[in-house]
Amino acid sequence: PLWSPPPGVELRTAADYADDPRPLFELDAETVADEPSDVDVEFTDYEAWLAETWRHPLLDRELTTVVVVDGRPAAFSVAYTDGTRYATAMTGTVRAQRGRGLAKLAKTDSLHRARAAGYTEALTGNDTDNGPMLAINKWLGYEICATEVRHVRELG
Repeated sequence: PLWSPPPGVELRTAADYADDPRPLFELDAETVADEPSDVDVEFTDYEAWLAETWRHPLLDRELTTVVVVDGRPAAFSVAYTDGTRYATAMTGTVRAQRGRGLAKLAKTDSLHRARAAGYTEALTGNDTDNGPMLAINKWLGYEICATEVRHVRELG
């Protein structure tokens, strides 16, 4: 079920930032900085982010939900679509706002938008060390359909 945002919180889409996506760059940069993963990521180049993320051919700005707290983007769930399938590419919350259910709100809203747009299958993925996102995905009814294993070897 989709619930109403608490006072001071509003739901927007990435399309609302078409004229100036920099606030989403800053949100993305902060959320991925400590995202559980075996590969560290750091966004420092706005122009590269525009080319690789904002202009990604699968990015669906209408289905990407941005949670705004007191006028500032605080959480988001990025949607990729190819015309037949919907996938969550990233969901995150800035550190200062974590623990308030904002990522869950963003992802739930995005899924509702996807269903309203006619999508019938949703895909997502996350690191097994990301307990909070695993809990959200379980609550949303996601089931494991595949796993990925990465191997590493030190070259010394």
